[in-house]
Amino acid sequence: MAEVWKAHDLRLDRTVVAKFLRVADRGTHAARRFLREARILAAIDDPHVVRIHDVDETEIAGSWHLYLITQFIEGRTLRAAVPKGHRLPVAQALAWAAQLCDALVPVHARNLVHRDVKPGNVMVREPAGRLILLDFGIARSYTAVGELGYAAGVTATGQLLGTPEYMAPERFLLEPVTPATDLYSVGCVLFEMLTGRQPYVSHGDYGALAKQHCHAVVPAVRELRPEVQPAVDVLVTRLLAKNPGHRPADAREMAALFRALSTAATPVPTVVVTPQTPPPPPPPPGPPADPAAEVEARCNSVLEAESDPVERVRRLGEVLDYASRVLPSDHRSGWLVVLHLAQALARAGQPSKAADRLAPVAARARQVLGSDDELALICSLNLARYLGEAGHAALAAQHLLELLTAVSGALSATDPRMSEIRFDRAHWLAAAGEQALAAAEFEALYQDHLTAHGPDDPRTIRVWELITRDPK
Repeated sequence: MAEVWKAHDLRLDRTVVAKFLRVADRGTHAARRFLREARILAAIDDPHVVRIHDVDETEIAGSWHLYLITQFIEGRTLRAAVPKGHRLPVAQALAWAAQLCDALVPVHARNLVHRDVKPGNVMVREPAGRLILLDFGIARSYTAVGELGYAAGVTATGQLLGTPEYMAPERFLLEPVTPATDLYSVGCVLFEMLTGRQPYVSHGDYGALAKQHCHAVVPAVRELRPEVQPAVDVLVTRLLAKNPGHRPADAREMAALFRALSTAATPVPTVVVTPQTPPPPPPPPGPPADPAAEVEARCNSVLEAESDPVERVRRLGEVLDYASRVLPSDHRSGWLVVLHLAQALARAGQPSKAADRLAPVAARARQVLGSDDELALICSLNLARYLGEAGHAALAAQHLLELLTAVSGALSATDPRMSEIRFDRAHWLAAAGEQALAAAEFEALYQDHLTAHGPDDPRTIRVWELITRDPK
């Protein structure tokens, strides 16, 4: 419904974008909506959101045109940067997903929902690679009609309200939209950046596409790209949840999570010190500061205090903010604070948030410390537990299977830590309805202990008691 031109601002001598919308009359709904949304967007001053320079109206050849002047961005669209069928390195895809969420933070803060987040509406500014979100629906006025089985949101001229490949289920069902609607679209874009294909494909049949978005099983990223971390797969699955209430809804939190996962996906650099490398400078005189001890002291103070779960979450969040300022990003003391914060969130009845908090730390700790490190093991076991408690039993079992594979060379089959991993995996297999697999794991665990220690050994008895006590 609009025409978009590259233009030159003669007064300020700069390249701009001019967007025109022809209207029958300045008082039409389309005109009012155009101007109203232009004013709202003009109030957003963010490097990840396209900037508006001017909005006005003019008469051309007897017709009224509204026009919008925005900044011209030197670069290419995300669609051009990642053509269909291509995929990005995992760390870069996560970093760009974080920038998409950054762009949505000021939009959602003004009670707006973009409704059309897709690769074609995102510019990659060159050479820095910063993402900038475009097209806030200012030049669009659609009548939402249709029903499931047809292309919902089609106007009389046959145009779609949004882009069905990236539309959340509530859009097809004509239900209210929320920030979680935009984050569903971010999930679709991230899925495509990671796998080279969209989550659901219909080959032009928008009715079939609507049914897939509303009812089909959420596809797993790792089935198409196994090297992606389990934590990333879990997060994409949550973003693509059918029910908006089951999705993350805070773009700022999601940006932080994506950045943490991006860091975890980046290979640890290898530093080679040669004889020519000068020695590091000596430490400054006087007793060195011990920020790690201070972080641990603050954390222990919160854990020892009598407080309700919500208050404990708040106070541990403050400790984590402090730790992020005084400790390196890959520091055990900081990871311990995250572990305790996740435990507090789970006790407060928020296992999904606990999993979101712990996932990047669990992945990074395994990468830096090794899968058999005690802290890495505890983080991974707790992450599986929170996933299961949040209703993702199959993902919890898969996560534990990968942990088993990673530690199998370092831990014996009867090591207490290995036993705990195997028991938890069997438990979540049963919770996911995989009764035969769960029973086989329980039996194998018991037989290993029976062979290694005998029937009367306390370790064998403990496994038997755990098996017989489990409700599954």
